Amino acid sequence: MRKSLFSFFLLAASWIAAQEIATDEGALFADSSQMVDSASMVRTDTASAPGAEKKSVGISGNILALMQGGLMRSYFETPDVAQSSTSGLAVGNAALDVRLLRGYKAYADLEWMHSGSASAGTGASWRVPEMFLDVNIAHKAYFRAGKQVLQWGRGYFFNPTDLINVERKTFFRRIGSREGVFGIKTHIPFGTDVNLYGFVDADGVQRPDSLAGAGKIEFLWGGTEMALMAWKGGDRDPVFGADFSSRVFGWDVTGEAALYPTFTASRFYFQGVTPIFIKEQKDWTPRAAVGLGRSFDMNGIPNRLMTVAEYYYNHPGDARSRVPHPAGFIPGYSPALAMALLAQSGLYEPNSYSRHYAAFFATFARFIRSDISLTFNTIGNFNQKCALISGGMSYRDLNDFSLSLLVNGMAGPDNTEYTFSEQAMQAQIIIEAAF
Repeated sequence: MRKSLFSFFLLAASWIAAQEIATDEGALFADSSQMVDSASMVRTDTASAPGAEKKSVGISGNILALMQGGLMRSYFETPDVAQSSTSGLAVGNAALDVRLLRGYKAYADLEWMHSGSASAGTGASWRVPEMFLDVNIAHKAYFRAGKQVLQWGRGYFFNPTDLINVERKTFFRRIGSREGVFGIKTHIPFGTDVNLYGFVDADGVQRPDSLAGAGKIEFLWGGTEMALMAWKGGDRDPVFGADFSSRVFGWDVTGEAALYPTFTASRFYFQGVTPIFIKEQKDWTPRAAVGLGRSFDMNGIPNRLMTVAEYYYNHPGDARSRVPHPAGFIPGYSPALAMALLAQSGLYEPNSYSRHYAAFFATFARFIRSDISLTFNTIGNFNQKCALISGGMSYRDLNDFSLSLLVNGMAGPDNTEYTFSEQAMQAQIIIEAAF
C-alpha cells in the first residue's frame, strides 16, 4: 500500500508539472478563492417569466493578470535573495449564456491559464470549470444537468454539510473559476415557505451502485430559514445535516452541522523518513460551524463596513500541535508540493486537519474614494496556534476594470498547517478587466 500511494504521489506530481498552471509552491499549498459561486454570474433556477420569453445568446468574461513575490521564513533569519520568489499568471474566462424558450438555459465557462513562473516553468492550459443545462417542468420543478458548482450550506467560509462540491472554498483569493461537479440538481419549490432540493452526483462514476446523492428540505420557521439534509454515496454510510439562518438584534446568525455515523480519517506518521499511512474509523462524529455577520453604517454611508466571523468545530480533527511531516518526505518535492499532493489524494483536507478553527472577514467600502475598498481577513488553527492573514486595497471603476494589492502572511511555529510551506509572506498585484 505504501508503494502504491507513493507511486500515486509521483504520478500526480508529474501531472501537475505537465499542466504548469501553478503560480508557485506556496500557492499550491494555500490555494485561494474569492468565494463567489457561479450562480452569482448568471440567473439561478428561477427562469424569466414566460410572457417575456425569447431566445438570446450572451457572452461575458474577464481577463486577469497576477504578479506576485514571496519571502521564505528563513529570509528573516538570514536575508538572502535566494530565499525569495517571483511568479506571474494570466487567466482568461469566457462564459456563454444561452437563453432558450420555456425558461430553458445553457451555460458554459471556458478558462485559459498561462503560468510565467520561473520555478514551475512557463506553459498554458485549458479547462471547462462549468457546463450545464437548465430545464423545468411547467415551472414547477427545475433541473440543472452537467458540471456545476452548488451553493450548499449557510456558512460564509466553513461548510461542514457540503459533501458535494469537489473544491472547497479556500482562504486566499482563488485565481480562476472554482471546479464544478458533474451531476443533476433538482429544485421543487412550494410557494415561498418550503423548498426541496436534490442532487445526484455522477462525478467519475462508472457503475450505478457508485452514484452518490444528497437531499434537502428547506423551510421557514418564523423569521428563521432552516434545512434538514442527508447524503449517501456508494457503500458509505449516510451523513445527516442541518443548517439555519436568522437575524437577531441586527446580526445575521448562521449555523450548520453534519453528523457522520461512521467517519474514516486518514492518518500518517513516520518511521524515520518513511511515511506510514493508516485509516482510523470513528463512530457518530460531528462537524459544526456557526457564524455572525453584520454591516455597519459609517459617516452617513450605509453598509460601509461589512464583517463576518465564524467558528468551526471539527471533531475528527487531530488535536496535536504540529503536522508530523519531515521536510521533503517525497524525494524531489518541497513540503508545499507534498501537501498539495496529500490533499489531492484525500489524505489531507485543508482547514480541517485540526479540531478548532475560527475565521474573520471585513470589508471597508468607499475608502477615500467611492471606488476604493479595503479588506482584512484572517483564519486561525487553534490547536496548532497558527494563522493565515490577508489584507489589501482594491480599486474598481464603472467600466469593470479593477486593480488590487494584497499582502498575505503565514504566522505560527514551524511545521504547522499554515507554515508547512515554509513561506512567510507574499505580495500580489492583480489587474482585472471584465467584458
